[in-house]
Amino acid sequence: MAEALVDSRDRFDRLVAGFKEEGSGACSQRWRSHVEGMTDRTRQILLFGAGQFGTLTLDRLRHAGVEPCCFSDNNQDRWGTTIAGVEVIPPQEAVARYSDSATFIVTIFNGSNVRQQLRQMGCKYVLPATSLFWRYPREFMPDLGIDSPELLTEHEEQIRHCFDLFADESSRKEFCDQIQWRYWFEPEFLALSENPKETYFPEGLVKPISEEVFVDCGAFDGDCIRSILERRRNFEHIYALEPDPKNRRRLQNFLSQKDLMLRDKVTVLPYALADHDGTVFMSGSGDVTSRMTSAESDEAVECKRLDSLEWSYKPTYIKMDIEGAEPDALVGGTRLLSQAMPVLAICLYHRSEHLWEIPTLIHAIQPSYSLFLRRYAEDCWEQVCYAIPKHRVLSEVL
Repeated sequence: MAEALVDSRDRFDRLVAGFKEEGSGACSQRWRSHVEGMTDRTRQILLFGAGQFGTLTLDRLRHAGVEPCCFSDNNQDRWGTTIAGVEVIPPQEAVARYSDSATFIVTIFNGSNVRQQLRQMGCKYVLPATSLFWRYPREFMPDLGIDSPELLTEHEEQIRHCFDLFADESSRKEFCDQIQWRYWFEPEFLALSENPKETYFPEGLVKPISEEVFVDCGAFDGDCIRSILERRRNFEHIYALEPDPKNRRRLQNFLSQKDLMLRDKVTVLPYALADHDGTVFMSGSGDVTSRMTSAESDEAVECKRLDSLEWSYKPTYIKMDIEGAEPDALVGGTRLLSQAMPVLAICLYHRSEHLWEIPTLIHAIQPSYSLFLRRYAEDCWEQVCYAIPKHRVLSEVL
C-alpha cells in the first residue's frame, strides 16, 4: 500500500509539473482553440443523440448563434420527428448527407460506442459534446463538471491537499485520471467506469447493516429507491427528499403502487437542502436537471438544513445528488455528519471544483471518515465521493 501511494503521488507530482511547464499563456491558447485543432471551424454541426443532453446542447448552441443542420439518433422512434424545429434523421441518412460537410457531435453521456460507430460508418470528424464546452465557454461552462484547465492550476494547493485524503489507491488513481483528463481533454483517455448498477451502493466498499436508514437527497422519481429494492438491501426506513413538485408527484405515484408495508417505511419530504432554513428558487423542470437558481421568476420552494430536520430514525446512509447544491447541503448537516457519521454517497460532478472541494469539506466536518472516489459513467459524470466510518469499511479495501 505504501509503495502504491508513492507511485500515485509521483504521478500526481508529474502531472502538476507538466501543467507548470506548459505555462498559463500556452494553456489558454490551447483550450480556446481545442475544437479547431480537431475539425474545421467552417463545418456544420450535426448533433447525434436527440435525448435530454442533445436538447440541452441545442439550446446552448443557439445562445451562441450556432444552428445545427439536424439531429440523428439510433432510436428509430425519433426518426422523422423534430426537436425545437430541428429534424431527426436516421444515422445512415445523416452519414450519407453530411459525412463530408459536418462535424458529428455526439450528445450522449456515455457516447464512446456511438463515436466508434460513426467512425466505422465513414465519418471523419466525430467529437464528444464535451468539446463544445471549450469551444463556447460562455454558453456551456461551468455546468456538468466541465471548466477551463486553468481552474486546476489556480487551485493546485487545494487539489494537492485533497489527493492526500483518499483512503485507497483506486481513488487516488481516479483522482489523477480526472485531473489529467480535465486539463488535456483527451476524449478516449479515461479508464472504463465502475458498474453503474452499484452507483451509491458499492458492493466492495461498505459493510451493509439490516437496520439501515437511508436519506435520499434528490429522490427524483424514486430511481434510487428502486435500486435499493432491486438490490434487496435491508432497511429500517427511507427519507426521500424531493423539492420539485413534478418529480415528487412521480415519486409518490411510484410508491402508491407498492404494498402498504413498504409505503409505511418511506417518508417523502418536499424540501430542498441548503446551509440555511428559508426559501430558495428552483427551476422545476420535472426531470433530473431540476436545480436551485437565483432567478426569482422560478418556483419558490422551502429549503432546510439537514440539521433542522426531525429524524424519527437516525440516518445511517445519506445519498446526495442535488445538481450542484451538495456543498451547501453538507454544511447544513455539520452536526449530523460530525456526530452520527452516516455513510455518505455524494455526487461531485456538477461543478469541476467539486472534485476536490467536496472531499475536503467532508474531511473538515468529520476527519474520521475514510474517503473514496468512484465513477460510474464516462468522462467526469456519475462520479461519487464516499465517506465511510471506519467500522463500516470492508476490511479488504484498506
